Amino acid sequence: MSQLIAEEFVPSTFAERGVAVPFTTPLLSQARLRLDRNEKFEFLLPNFTGGRGVYVMPWKSLPSVMTITLHDRLLFEEIEAVPTHTPDTIRTAVLKVQAMGVAGPDAAAAAEKAMAEDSQYLVLTQFVLVTELLKLVGITAQDLMKPGTTAEQAVKLARQSLGKVAALVKIAPDDLSNRVERLGTALAPFGLPQAGQPGRLRTLLTRLEAFESTVSHWAETDVSDVAVLARYVAETAKFTLGLARDRRAKLDTLCAQPKQVIHEEARFMAAIGEHVGKLSWLMDGWDFIVAMWDQARTKPLETQQTAMSEISRLVPIIPKEETSWSAEGFDPEALEKIQRRWVRMNEDWRTGAFDMEATMRIEQIKAAVG
Repeated sequence: MSQLIAEEFVPSTFAERGVAVPFTTPLLSQARLRLDRNEKFEFLLPNFTGGRGVYVMPWKSLPSVMTITLHDRLLFEEIEAVPTHTPDTIRTAVLKVQAMGVAGPDAAAAAEKAMAEDSQYLVLTQFVLVTELLKLVGITAQDLMKPGTTAEQAVKLARQSLGKVAALVKIAPDDLSNRVERLGTALAPFGLPQAGQPGRLRTLLTRLEAFESTVSHWAETDVSDVAVLARYVAETAKFTLGLARDRRAKLDTLCAQPKQVIHEEARFMAAIGEHVGKLSWLMDGWDFIVAMWDQARTKPLETQQTAMSEISRLVPIIPKEETSWSAEGFDPEALEKIQRRWVRMNEDWRTGAFDMEATMRIEQIKAAVG
């Protein structure tokens, strides 16, 4: 086990920051997973046992310092089998294990629901993309969904019409279908603005906006020392929102012209992949934090203060690579001051260990997150 002094740990990249993993072992909750120089797994544990700094520990060392739940052992095995480690691939592994029921029946039901919604939204995204392309041959979504039309008939008509589009632009029908499938898969986590129904990350962005507003107000009304932590949480959320909104605007501009998948697929897919990928990394870990605060905000003040102190420990630090990207109106120097001020403040802040009911509380949050 090694330790990084918190002031030294302002990651340069998202990969260095690691992916938040919703373990159920209290001391591991939302630990960040990354690969070391030897491509071995290591976990970043901020303020481990209330101490100063960020502790870096390999998985093999963890059982010697804590009792790891069955859920977490199974989850780590699933993560080991994943070829790449991004917020989306880790989420898939998490839902697969959670659906087994090892984090409780409510969490299992939430995981099954989330996976079903992901599948349904992928179909919706690809359907919207197809209808956008069908406009080239004068067919609208209403034509596919005429009264009395069955789902099989709509799919058959869409395929036939897509074949007409392919002939028009001189692309093999199977090639065009594959392009639509790839584009839909890339866009589904965030969603198309034309879809009418927001994607998972687009929804989380809206929830984070409400969270930032609520926590800012709470910080102004709370008279304890925790108010300082709440202001840090709200300010970091505000900076994250600024970067995410800028990415959303650029992505939505691209999505307004999905026909680019025909003539400029490589460039178009690269741009889509970059924006959706960065949005996924920016939002990584905030779903758990928002759910944690949603559960605490209606509870007694002491419970709110405890939750806020724990949330401040989990807030995702924005890496240098993203601040250098410089969204319009974004002030990276102001963010750096906020994050370093939190570091100094946190050197003497002890959040304390979870009590015996901590695992159950984490499972409840997992059920809320899905």
